[in-house]
Amino acid sequence: MRAAVWQGVGVILATVHGRPRGAAPLLTALLALVLVASVLWAPPAQAATRKLQASGGGTITASTSKTLKVRYVRSGQPVRGATVTLQRKKGSSWVKVRTVRTGKKGGASVSVSPRTTTTYRFRTGRARSAGVTVRVVPARFAITGSGSGHGVGLSQWGAYEQSRRGRTAAQILGYYYPGAVVSEANDPRTTLDVQVLGPPADTRTSTVLAVGSGRWRLRDTAGSVVASGGPQQRVTVATTSNGVSATVRQDGRTVAGVGTRSRFTFEWTGTRDHSPTGTRAVATVTGAQGTYRHGSLVVSKRSGRVNVVNRVVINTEYLYGIDEMPSGWGSATNRGAAALQAQVVAARNYAIVEKVRGLKSTCGCHVYDDTRSQHYVGWRKQGGSWGSAWVAAVDATVHDGTVTVLRDASGGFAETPYFASTGAAGGRRGTATNAEAFGTTALPYLRHVPDSYAASAPGNPYLRWTDSITQAQARRIFGLSSVRSVAVTARWSGGQVRTLTATSATGTKVSRTRTAEGWRTTLGLRGGWVSSFAGRTS
Repeated sequence: MRAAVWQGVGVILATVHGRPRGAAPLLTALLALVLVASVLWAPPAQAATRKLQASGGGTITASTSKTLKVRYVRSGQPVRGATVTLQRKKGSSWVKVRTVRTGKKGGASVSVSPRTTTTYRFRTGRARSAGVTVRVVPARFAITGSGSGHGVGLSQWGAYEQSRRGRTAAQILGYYYPGAVVSEANDPRTTLDVQVLGPPADTRTSTVLAVGSGRWRLRDTAGSVVASGGPQQRVTVATTSNGVSATVRQDGRTVAGVGTRSRFTFEWTGTRDHSPTGTRAVATVTGAQGTYRHGSLVVSKRSGRVNVVNRVVINTEYLYGIDEMPSGWGSATNRGAAALQAQVVAARNYAIVEKVRGLKSTCGCHVYDDTRSQHYVGWRKQGGSWGSAWVAAVDATVHDGTVTVLRDASGGFAETPYFASTGAAGGRRGTATNAEAFGTTALPYLRHVPDSYAASAPGNPYLRWTDSITQAQARRIFGLSSVRSVAVTARWSGGQVRTLTATSATGTKVSRTRTAEGWRTTLGLRGGWVSSFAGRTS
């Protein structure tokens, strides 16, 4: 080839200088010139093109896995049976993880479970893929906090410690309800209707009424006695299409049927309503949390379910059954009698305010027997361990025709929320205002006060606790596709959470602000004094 090229060049030169003449030599020279051009300007031969195409990046929770995929092609055709190395980035270097072999279509996959966000790539001797990143977010967030309850008004553990230090009930109330005045009110022996079983919390359509001793009687809507008995006879009350029916049973068999009425009233001996000087019976209601020494039980139908209300006198009978503070605090050793008395006044005020508001349509009652109102268990409190100390605290607030109450600046009954214990977070410790906790119109006597007393009370179980929320919960709360971290970025006056800020796997930040009680219930926590959130792998 080279000889022909140079020969052609020579012919061209000879022709130019007037040597061989004629058409043939000139044609040969031209062909040689074309050949020279084709050699000089021909493009180089194409090398085979190899590519590794990686996919599978994204976000996972810790302790789960992600599948990475690779496809190996050469000049657009899949490479089968090739060995491909998976690498992960460590600092500025790449570290081998494992090798895989490509299949018929040039593809391969591998499962990875990084503990932290990691970038991967695939590599062969002649090609490497772009990096793919697997972002890792916590499976849950551990929450560290303290305190218990909504944080407004009287701190029960704080009141206990103040009592131990010799402060009176009036002083304790004045501290936690600043601006409210301890006063007296007439005692008209007003009754209160307390739901002990029924909707919306209970779904029963029947229940059984009984006494452990003494006698009972059943009255209908008109007040007529329609049945009576003793401990051996039990009354089953069930809903019907137009009211409730009552059946008296003994030893598992029916001894009397009363029929259907709109309501029944169950009374027992030793009470205001039935033989006050007779045997002091205690009534039970199947499905209820308490037992009942005082008052009467009114049974009706509400929302298709059986509804039972204990009608009791507010200032004594009802308060005797309130189980919101340990009775044992009132012992001489524990020195908490003043705290019990402060609790009595707070509970009385709550009941009076609810009585004034009238009956609730859902239950035909003024208050529920649980934390929707106040925890009421009747005789189980009064007749239980250290029950006499609690009764003494109630009696200490009942005088000759008057009872101790708490009044606002205008002379009305103050609202008296209370809770278990304050906590501490973000360098703050104390109660919250009602506006901060509930979002309601601020009341001057429900404002923030510092509370170091609760932290000093012996046996306080709420000084530190841990809880958690899942990744799924965090995503819902903040409206993010993933949550890498959560932080408290603002607090209310007493240290409770005000604003939380979440950061996604890609760095997006979202903040949410709520009331203290809003955050406590949303997160399902004992209290709103949250110190920190920490990501956890499981």
